[in-house]
Amino acid sequence: MIPITRLQDGADKALAGVKARMKPFQTVLVAVAVAAVGCAAVYGLYAYRDQVAARNAYCIRPADLRLVQTTSWMTPEIAEEIHGSLNTLPPRLSVMDDDAAGRVAACLEKSPWVRKVHEVRFNAPRAGDQTGGVDVSLSLRRPVAFVQIGEGAAARYVAIDREGLRVSRDPAAEPLLGDRVLLVITGVRSQPPGQGAVWGDPAVLAGADVAAAFQSDAGHDDAVRFKLARIDVSNLGGLRDRKQPEIVIYTKDNGPRILWGGPRNKRTETLEGTPEEKVLCLRKLFLTEGSFEGHFDQIDLVERQVRRLPTDTHHKASLRG
Repeated sequence: MIPITRLQDGADKALAGVKARMKPFQTVLVAVAVAAVGCAAVYGLYAYRDQVAARNAYCIRPADLRLVQTTSWMTPEIAEEIHGSLNTLPPRLSVMDDDAAGRVAACLEKSPWVRKVHEVRFNAPRAGDQTGGVDVSLSLRRPVAFVQIGEGAAARYVAIDREGLRVSRDPAAEPLLGDRVLLVITGVRSQPPGQGAVWGDPAVLAGADVAAAFQSDAGHDDAVRFKLARIDVSNLGGLRDRKQPEIVIYTKDNGPRILWGGPRNKRTETLEGTPEEKVLCLRKLFLTEGSFEGHFDQIDLVERQVRRLPTDTHHKASLRG
């Protein structure tokens, strides 16, 4: 007979061998179990996050967009166009979505009225089931003039900014931006591009540059103060008469004609002065006289001379110096 002690030793050795062979599998099983628990926890967290993110209290409505800056020239129609650029977004965005602010900014910058979005800020979640709104800080493209298309009763007006970019969607029947009358650029022979495109006609670009010279960053508009009406660019490049100024500005109320000269370039800036210098001359003259109408028949910014009306008691004066 085999002693019991020897049988016990053999069983112990066999069990130890089985344990040794099972050890790697135990490690794998533990790792799988840990991974499964981890995945379940992560899935649960994401599921809970999605549930929270979907609640109204953590959502904003792009339709509740509020522009931080206020401009005196902003009209309800322009505001509606800017808001309309968000129509491609879903009705609600979660404030927990890292891309939400970027999506709002990207849509807004597609609007021709928006030059650049500086900041998108979501309002704090409101109480109850209401959604939050969104405040946006941005730079807008300010219209400087209307370009007249057609003549007489068929005339229509397209708004452009200082760079000649068409900002208005539909041509207007009157050169009005809300209750504001803008300068009108006349003598343009080309047809307007689509909204958001630059009107590459040199006549339009020259007229836009002249109109912009009368507007300051502080919001002052010398065109209104001087009662300017339109900028005639029909002779740009001497197309009609090379002996006459390329650009002429006409004032309201039978005021004087202003001989502006040529468009901005190195030659005209050397011989005539920059647009800003020409506007400065007009400012000095305006401050001296108090107005243009009733005093002058013509103001020549090329020769720096004025031609007074016969009824004016002053003699012919110079704008030089």
